[in-house]
Amino acid sequence: MTSIVLAGQRPPGRRGFEIVLSSEMTGGTAALVEARVDPAMSGPPLHTHSASEETYFVVSGSLILQVGEEVVELGAGGLAHITRGTEHTWSTPASHGAHFLTLHLPGGYENYHPTALQAEKDKGGPLVQDDLFELAARFDWKMAGTSPRRLTPLGVLVPAGQADAEAEAARADYLASQGQAAPVA
Repeated sequence: MTSIVLAGQRPPGRRGFEIVLSSEMTGGTAALVEARVDPAMSGPPLHTHSASEETYFVVSGSLILQVGEEVVELGAGGLAHITRGTEHTWSTPASHGAHFLTLHLPGGYENYHPTALQAEKDKGGPLVQDDLFELAARFDWKMAGTSPRRLTPLGVLVPAGQADAEAEAARADYLASQGQAAPVA
């Protein structure tokens, strides 16, 4: 199945994630998602995909990845291929964000993003964590362990509920080290 996708033909994105190539366009064999995320962002909880593999490619900036027990920072041009069943998550450093691509083999997981976007529109606001977990499970996503843990911009796994506060503190510390004030929310 051959497909050509122009930038204006992409489906709506959600929180910096856009589907570049959907599994519908590849007969289910693959999907490609493009992400642009801010500095000091804790990504999803540590998780696995039992039926698919995921490859991260960093276009610019850097991405901190935890793959199994290893934590690595990938800069522009860096790549990580994650096999089925391997625990993984990501974050961005406090100093800068990341522009990266994720390739899913086979495709299907990418449909989580527009489904979550529609669920948020239907609800009239953000979904709670349990809703997101239930939704993600329909797209080959399973939380690792018995309680959700997310990666901080310092590359440390913490309980999910404390990750955003730690990310904000890391960003404020970085800005202070550069002689800048943290933005007021």
